[in-house]
Amino acid sequence: MNPEHCSDQNVYVNVNLSLKDETLRILLEMSNDMDASLEDVISSITEDSVIDLQRLQDDLGIVIIPEKCSKQDLINSLQ
Repeated sequence: MNPEHCSDQNVYVNVNLSLKDETLRILLEMSNDMDASLEDVISSITEDSVIDLQRLQDDLGIVIIPEKCSKQDLINSLQ
């Protein structure tokens, strides 16, 4: 990432979400309670999630997730 672009500037991305009815209801309720738009609530949740992932990566170091592994590979990694 270019450090010049690391700022508080927003980058707008259009996305399509597939949500369960109950999930959408909760998000809409949150947005009403916060007096914010649904887009603002989803954006905030997304930002918080990414920050937590970065913090985990910093705590754990580099984590490599393979595309696939066998059951025996999983057992071996847990031992």
